[in-house]
Amino acid sequence: MSELLDRLFIWLYLLFVSVFLVLISILMPVTIDERGELSVAMFGYPFPFAQQDLMITYEDYAVDYPHKFTISFNMLENTSSIYFHKTPFFFSVLIVYIGLLIIRYLHNRFLL
Repeated sequence: MSELLDRLFIWLYLLFVSVFLVLISILMPVTIDERGELSVAMFGYPFPFAQQDLMITYEDYAVDYPHKFTISFNMLENTSSIYFHKTPFFFSVLIVYIGLLIIRYLHNRFLL
């Protein structure tokens, strides 16, 4: 019974780590190839799941494209809201979770 609870705890811990890693991935910059893509900038990894209209924030921003942009969290300026798409978020968490399970399996198999 104790071994089953240990496994359940590890699986839940890895699930929370997966959700955290996927949520923190929206802070990674994305490459925008042309000005028109600013209105539908997608963030997140491995599947983009957060969308924001950066045209509002960077409307007067003159830069050569392609250029890297980050998600905008400016509290004092007029920024657009962030839209989360549930299906890509779910699959991103699932892929990271499976990856962590594989790493855990290989660690237990070959290093312990």
